[in-house]
Amino acid sequence: MKNCWEIRGCGREKGGAKVEQLGECIASIEDMGHSCWAIAGTLCGGVVQGNVKDKERNCLVCEVFGLYNRQTGTLADAVEAMFPREEKKYRHHLLHR
Repeated sequence: MKNCWEIRGCGREKGGAKVEQLGECIASIEDMGHSCWAIAGTLCGGVVQGNVKDKERNCLVCEVFGLYNRQTGTLADAVEAMFPREEKKYRHHLLHR
């Protein structure tokens, strides 16, 4: 399953084309490429996003969210099963936002 940076082509993943300019994305650093909407500091629409609440509107219409969000995402069950460490981090982020 592709990570958000592969789907969105943002270039902020480890070794990505825009890391030098914008820094490595927190989703890449934390290995949360299937849960990027749950953390602040991701690059969406060419802009580094603020806190989770502020970026929520963008995430609701994002392809990555549509695939992987745990309530209605088409691949939600697969994320939980295939990426248990990411799932644990995701749940932690949800509890502490």
